[in-house]
Amino acid sequence: MYAHPFSADYWRDASREVRDLRKLLFSALMIALCIVLAQVPSVPLFGGAKVTWGFLARSVCALVCGPLLGLVFGFVEDILGFILQPTGDFFPGYTLSTMAGVLVYALCFYRARITVLRIVLANLVVNLLVNALMGSLWNLMLRGGVYWGWFLPSLGKNLVTVLPKTLVIYVLFQALLPILQQMGVIPRQLDEKGRLPLI
Repeated sequence: MYAHPFSADYWRDASREVRDLRKLLFSALMIALCIVLAQVPSVPLFGGAKVTWGFLARSVCALVCGPLLGLVFGFVEDILGFILQPTGDFFPGYTLSTMAGVLVYALCFYRARITVLRIVLANLVVNLLVNALMGSLWNLMLRGGVYWGWFLPSLGKNLVTVLPKTLVIYVLFQALLPILQQMGVIPRQLDEKGRLPLI
């Protein structure tokens, strides 16, 4: 495991994943899961916020496959998802956002010691930097108006979803990590009681 992604060994490991057949197949499975999850109804929260479910497959793919294969995954997932389920005109900014979100999850989870705090921080960065900051820029480019008029409402909605998304990822990881460890695709994560540490 690595304490941070700022080492040559980390990126050498990440580059190997792009050539690993098991990881390529795993990422393809996660793309299929994203497309299925897009059909699951979102959960409305207060203030117009809602939780959709694609982040679950993206976070698991990032955990197992790392940042480089994660970027490829994000690109293919967004393009394929648009082809299979178009929701208006194609805009490459949304593809960049999908790739950036997977990259953030990968930098937080891949070959790292997974903790509750790390899950919170990953969701906070994705929601604020990718969803709110980048998403508001795309809305400005597509629909016009004033940047802050898009950003402030988006910021509020994204802050509301941080804790629910954290809770769902925690439950998912708690269930999946033992299986992924047995498969040998991630390092050992759970403490002696079989739980994720807090920090």
